Amino acid sequence: MALIKKTTIKSYAKINLHLRVLKKVSNKYHLIESLVTLIGLYDEITINETLAKKTKVTFLGKFFKTISPHDNSIVTVISSLQNINEKIKSKNFIIKVKKNIPVGSGLGGGSSNAAAVLLFLIKKFNLNIEKKILLEILNKIGFDSRIFLDRYPKFISHYGERINIFKHKFRLNILLIYPNKPNFTKTIYQKNKSFSKTISIKKTQQIIKKNIHKYFHTANNDLVHTAKKTNPRIGHVIEYLKKQKMCDFVQMTGSGSCCFAIFKSKKTLLKCEKLVKTRYRSYWTAKTKTIT
Repeated sequence: MALIKKTTIKSYAKINLHLRVLKKVSNKYHLIESLVTLIGLYDEITINETLAKKTKVTFLGKFFKTISPHDNSIVTVISSLQNINEKIKSKNFIIKVKKNIPVGSGLGGGSSNAAAVLLFLIKKFNLNIEKKILLEILNKIGFDSRIFLDRYPKFISHYGERINIFKHKFRLNILLIYPNKPNFTKTIYQKNKSFSKTISIKKTQQIIKKNIHKYFHTANNDLVHTAKKTNPRIGHVIEYLKKQKMCDFVQMTGSGSCCFAIFKSKKTLLKCEKLVKTRYRSYWTAKTKTIT
């Protein structure tokens, strides 16, 4: 029996350009709106089939230490897929994940890993999976995992499960700053007391098409206030970046703790990066771009 050869795939990160919390429905769910785009930062996932009796997932790289090799997003999607499809039911894999995306950063690394592996297996083994079933599998990881099914920017709403393609190609120069302390999404949402009014996808598209800087002026993240209380490093980074006039836009992504700044040019990005690395020597930083 021929086994699939070792293959390496990329699992991209995301940023939330804005995140509005519209209403708290329960401790588990909040009504939200967010504009999300994928960026060039990615985890590297190596997959090869094995004759061993069990799938083995290992993590390495800078941000692997807090991830369980037995209970993680990749194990969940493979198990779910095997439960519904005979073609893959008896197959096992050796999977290695080089974690370049910080854990607990709001960059979506775990969800992206799950979606990347799921899409790879479906394509590689020519699995006939209905979209409804595909989404049900990803929902076990989290609603945000759906945004990694393709590279288009997304406008997400309701609990995060309503997703619309956002008709705008972003070309943004981005500096990421992770203050080496993770945030826990559930905690941030439970403690959040900031809420916004809805702004439709159509209105958001009109604003960005006309003047993206006007959009930046109103693109808030309602979770920032709570995140800063939980993790004061976030507030320090955001305030410092906002003082740098070369930054077009400064925000925290998702529930944090990663912050980011957007620049008109690579030159100004590099200039700001030097300042950040001098002031916050121990913090992780990365230069990247949107990939849409």
